[in-house]
Amino acid sequence: MKYPVLITNRAKLANNIKIIQKLCADNGVSFCAVTKVFCAAPKITRVYYDAGVREFADTRIANLKKINYQGVTRWLLRLPMLCEVETAVKYSDVSLNSEIATVKALNKAAIKLGKTHKVILMVDVGDLREGVLPRDALAVAGEILKFPNIELYGLGVNYNCFGGVIPTHESMSIVTNLAYEIKNKYGANIKVISGGNSGSMHFLTARTMPKEVNYLRIGEVILLGRETSYQQHIDGLHEDVFRLHAQIIELKKKPSVPVGELGLNAFGEKPVFVDRGDILRAVIAVGRQDVDMNKIAPLDHKAEILGQSSDHTIVDVTHSDTKYKVGDILSFSVSYGSLLSLSTSKYVRKVYE
Repeated sequence: MKYPVLITNRAKLANNIKIIQKLCADNGVSFCAVTKVFCAAPKITRVYYDAGVREFADTRIANLKKINYQGVTRWLLRLPMLCEVETAVKYSDVSLNSEIATVKALNKAAIKLGKTHKVILMVDVGDLREGVLPRDALAVAGEILKFPNIELYGLGVNYNCFGGVIPTHESMSIVTNLAYEIKNKYGANIKVISGGNSGSMHFLTARTMPKEVNYLRIGEVILLGRETSYQQHIDGLHEDVFRLHAQIIELKKKPSVPVGELGLNAFGEKPVFVDRGDILRAVIAVGRQDVDMNKIAPLDHKAEILGQSSDHTIVDVTHSDTKYKVGDILSFSVSYGSLLSLSTSKYVRKVYE
């Protein structure tokens, strides 16, 4: 085995997919599987496909290109850049939008490619990432409906991202009311109301999802076993689909506080150290270039991460029950943020069990 390595347990992932599929079906909600956090790795997306998932979503067109299974619908989750509208139409069937200039460019690209491109008009109900303000949504929808090769497929909202805003019935009602207004004014059939992401799962578990909301964009809850509004575990889901393993390259007893005049570290920060006397320090071969130490946790609960440089992580194993030696492996649970960086790092090996 070569280290560091990010291991995916595909059987546990398949279990999580099946549970979320049933939970969504029981609530009359469809979903697309968000693949961005694992860079749409084919050996992972195949697990979804084999489980019956036929709608996939990503923020990067390069990732959508990898998802070329027969009969799938691909969603582009990041608002398209003007420089990529042609590839957006070519490799995605649906895209999220909030700018008329972009929709106009998508329409031009769709005409060129002989396609009709579906658009979800995003409405900002408080998270303050993408989306038109509710007061402008009706007028913007009217403009979108004028483009011949664009279908106003639905409305969407975003939660739990930039602002960390948690979905509520009140904020969702803003969008559902807009759907009625658009239909009444323009006669448009709004097929999809996308009520957010894994942060909206508590509506499903409580069976309180507004009846008009019929779609979610789901990533984290399947991958890590927790909904994202309250970080609550969902019954039956595995939280250990992914694990990071890194090898010890040095193991020595050293002072807990650096010796000498202290300045800035390699990242321009002034670290603070607690004097614990001499401690047993394990240096492992994974660093800040690969993962933020605050986004992983040792499975050895008596080990403590002390700090990082670009390529090294220092772990205090003084009180561990395991008698480590050079070459041994330290294992870590991962969070959404660490899974994203580990998946992106070309220096971390990927293994699929």
